Parts: sequence; C-alpha cells; structure tokens
Amino acid sequence: MPSLPLIRNISNALLAYPTAHAVYLAPILAGIGYYLGAVLGVKASIMSEGIAILWPPNAILLAALLLSPPRHWPAFACAIIPAEILADWPTFSIKQALMFASVNILEAVLTAVLLKQTIGLPVKLDRLRHVALFGFFALVLASGSAALLGAGVYTTTAGGEVSYWANWRIWWFGDGLGLLIITPVLLSWLQSQSDDKPVPTAQRLPEAALLVITTIAVGLWIFSQSEYLTNQFPVSPMLLLPMTIWAAGRFGMRGAASINLLIAAISIYCTIKHLGPFVSMQEADNVLRLQEYIAALALSSLALAALLQELQLQNQQLRILGRAIEAVNEGILIADARTKDNPIIYVNSGFEAITGYQGDEVKGRNPRFLQAGFEPAVLDKVRQAIADRRQVRALLRNRRKDGSIFWNNIIIDPVCDESGQVSHFIGIQHDITDIMETETALRSARDELAAINRDLEQRIEQRTWELKQANQKLEGLAATDPLTGAYNRRYFLTHAGEELERAIRHQRPLSVIAIDIDHFKSINDQYGHVTGDKILVALTETAKKALRPADIFARFGGEEFFILLPETLLDEAINVAERLKARILEIRVADVGFTVSIGIALRADDTDIQPLLERADQALYVAKNQGRNCIRTAA
Repeated sequence: MPSLPLIRNISNALLAYPTAHAVYLAPILAGIGYYLGAVLGVKASIMSEGIAILWPPNAILLAALLLSPPRHWPAFACAIIPAEILADWPTFSIKQALMFASVNILEAVLTAVLLKQTIGLPVKLDRLRHVALFGFFALVLASGSAALLGAGVYTTTAGGEVSYWANWRIWWFGDGLGLLIITPVLLSWLQSQSDDKPVPTAQRLPEAALLVITTIAVGLWIFSQSEYLTNQFPVSPMLLLPMTIWAAGRFGMRGAASINLLIAAISIYCTIKHLGPFVSMQEADNVLRLQEYIAALALSSLALAALLQELQLQNQQLRILGRAIEAVNEGILIADARTKDNPIIYVNSGFEAITGYQGDEVKGRNPRFLQAGFEPAVLDKVRQAIADRRQVRALLRNRRKDGSIFWNNIIIDPVCDESGQVSHFIGIQHDITDIMETETALRSARDELAAINRDLEQRIEQRTWELKQANQKLEGLAATDPLTGAYNRRYFLTHAGEELERAIRHQRPLSVIAIDIDHFKSINDQYGHVTGDKILVALTETAKKALRPADIFARFGGEEFFILLPETLLDEAINVAERLKARILEIRVADVGFTVSIGIALRADDTDIQPLLERADQALYVAKNQGRNCIRTAA
C-alpha cells in the first residue's frame, strides 16, 4: 500500500503540472474552446446562410490573449487555425476556413492591442472608462472592421441570397455581441477582481441561486411565448433589466457578466425556436433586433457594475482619508462656501483638542467665533482672501472655549467643484502657543540684556570691553550645547540655511551627516548618566578634531548629532563618516566603548535645509534597522 508522503507528492505534482506547463496547455485549451464555441455558434444560428446571432469563438480567443503576455499570442493564433478548419468542415472548404480564421484572429488581436494600449494588461473591466473602451473596441471598431473582410469572404466564396452589406451587418453584430457577452465572463472568472465580491460566499449563495432561478424563470416566461405584447401576453423583455441591476449591484462584474450570458442564452435559444418577442418580422430583422436588445442590456449592466466598483473604491478611499484626518494633531475644519456666512460642516478631533469645542457645538457656525479681537490687519487680510476665494496663511491669536488665548498658525484653502466654483474652505490650525511664548521670552531676555548693556555703557565707559565679553559669552551659550560644547540645533539650522543658499547660488555640493549613538539608553541604564554624559563629550571632542574649520558639528538632542559639510560630495562625505566612525570605535570612557549609526544625504534640488536633514535622518534609521554600527546614504 503506498505511503502517505508518496500520495502527497503525487498529488502535489498533479496540481503543479497545469501551472508549470501553462505556456503549452493554454493555447491547446484555447483551441479546444474555440472549436466548441464555433460549434455552439453554428447551433445558435437562425439564418439559413449560417450567420450566427452570437459568435463565441472570437470571445474565447480574445479572453485568452488578454489573459496572456503578448509574446504568447502567436501560439494562440496557431492553435486557432486547426480549430477553425475542424469547425467549418465540411460546410466550408479549407481555403474558406483559413480565410475565416485569419479574419477572426485579426479581430481578436486588434481588440487586444487596442485594449492593451489604452487600459494595459491585465484588462480588468472594473472602471467605467474600461467598460466604455471595451464596448467601443469590441462591439464597434474591431468587430465592424473584421466584418468588412469576413462578409467579403463569405459573399465571394459562399454565395447565397443575402447581400454583402447584410452579411456585414449580421457578421458585425454576431462577432461584437460574442465579444461583449462572453469575454467579460471569462475575464471576470479567470482573474482576481478588485470589487471585494469574488465567488459568492456561503452566506450569499442562496441569494445567488435565487438570482439565477429568477432570471431563468422570467426569461423563459418572456421568451417562450408565441405571441408578444397582446392582451394574453402583455410583457416586455425589458423585465429582465432588474435582474442585471441586481447582479451588478450585489455580485459585481462577475455577477453582471454571468447574468448577461444567461439571458443571452435563453433569448437566443427561444428565438431559434421561433418563440418570444423577436420573431414577428423577417429573419434578418429579427436577428438585428435580438442582437440590439442583448447588446444594450449587457453594456448597461457592465457599465453599472464598473460604476458601482468605482464608487466602492472611492468610498474606501474616503474612509481611509477620514481616518487619516482624525489621526493628525492639527485642527482641521471644513466650511461650506456655497452657503451664506460659510458655516462649519466638519471638524476633526485635533480641532476639538485645540479649541475645546466639540463638533456639535461648532457645526453651522462661522469660524469667526474663535477670533479674540487681536491682529485686526491680519483679520482683514483673511477676510479679503475668503471673499476673493483664494488661499491665505495667517498667524492669529484665537480664543478657546474656556476663554484662554492660543496662537493659531492657520492655512485656509479653497476647494473647487467640477465646474471650477469654490464649494468649500478647508482650514488647518496649528497651535504654536508654546513656540510663541518661548520666542517672547527670548525676545524679552534679549531686550532686557540690551537695556542693561546700554545702561552700563552710559555709566561705566571702561567696562565696555567686559560687556562685549559678556555678550560674546551669552551668544556662545545661545549657540552651543552646555554639556558637550557642540553647536546647538538653533545655531546649526541658521548657518545651515545660509550654507544651503550659498551652495544653490554657486551650484556647489553640500552634504549632511546624521549620527546617533547605538544603545545609548542601555549605556545610561548600565553605567549611569555620568558615564553617558562623558561619552557625549568624548564623541564631540573626537568629531571636532576630525572635521574642517568650515564644517558645522551640532548636537540636536539626546544622542543625536548632525554635521554640515560645505563643498563636499557624497563620496567625500562617506570618507569623512568612515574616518569618524573608526575614531569613535577607539574611544573608551571608563572602559566603556560604543558604536554609532550614520546616515548621509547630499543636496539635490532642496531649497530648504529641512528636507535634506530629513533624508539624512531617514538614512540613519535605515542604518539602525540594518544592524547599527554602519553607514547608509539617502536614496
């Protein structure tokens, strides 16, 4: 008896065989499907000349081309030729079959190429634009062009009483209808969909079964009658339209395409049997009316399914955007510009946290209730910008719900609708009260210091030199880190901005190095903060010795440092970083060694220093994530 591992290996090999040999199996399966489709197309014909109401083979070939890379298309074309000969024999000669095969291949390839160029591969009919292009190329352009050749071949080789243009019309609609009905079914079931409505789940199978049963029942009821629109039979084939809407709304593109195929099968079968609403005129007119009915029903349901999928995707994007807006710290409000007084219609949680007002308290009110009465000139500027329907940035003092004042760095941006008219205003609030208070304190300190200096200069002339020394010391304290003696963040940003402007003006390189001590918290925890402070000082001293006088070395906080390297290319910056990293490895503080991670960024198109620092910082974090004690450069 075979062992379980052997059975499992045989099973896995059998399952893997189709995938591994898809390049060979797919054309063979397409050829078989083409042959069966041709036989089915002949069976679905109601005209004595053999012109089909719906021609499935080309739809099968088109689906195979759209599901395969273009380099495999010749294999499918080669597989179609013997299938066409077998399907046409003995009704048509081999020469006729070869000409028919050439026309059909041309039609499928033309449609596939047009769809590939406009939509791209893989072709998924999940957008309204995609359905419109597919309908135009398949139903109108490619099938209509191929029908010119096909009708010519048929008229000149097969004869018959039907004229060339009559053959062209029926060939055109038969081929186009086959592409429109069958290709979407194959595409939707043979590739993944983006509408979150794949194969019906167990909970939805009863609904799917009910839809199919109802469609069959209504379809047979309408198309099985020998009389139409009489007192005994007052119904219309448009009663099947709700079924296609049901399928598109509940089961997406797969449902709509499948129900279209089911309705087409019922209507064609009954019409062949001379039943239903499309048997009251001449055969050619009956075929045309039936084809127009099926095409209109199918195209509308496919468009509806695609539109619903687009709406679903947009709703999903709106949900994500809404969550993102609620997650930011900045206050965001939206005002309706189409209504008098621009009432607020939405505020996020950041707005509530900044102002203290809940959303229900402010909706319907004009944002002016936040004004505290300060900065009248700035308020006039904001009002004028709103009246002119343009963007404005302003720094205002606003009032919270509890009466306290906060500094609001606000941006108001108009949003236009489809017609180009401003429909809403979006206001973004940034509470910078702490920053403004700090700057006020600094200005006050500077003013006080200046007053003292002036007083001392007036009283004691001989102390001028001492006062200058005191000022220089104060400036040094303001520019340097008190622990390490390195430049601080403020000094670095000021001079880095100047160096960046100089580099831009003279088209010179500029590099930034970001340094972070690895496992610094663990060092503090294990050896104490005194040792940690000594490590920071030792790193600073080592860096200063390794750098040029023009380079700027600054501590940004904690264990993070930045180096500005003017006139330095990326390779040179890497050499500096390597040299500095090697010297740091030699440092010992109380027998404690340490390593650093380094990120490097080179000026690109930056007009502000901040993006350059951020790219160096990102490279630093890459170094951290890739094992520390290494150097990484920004992309």
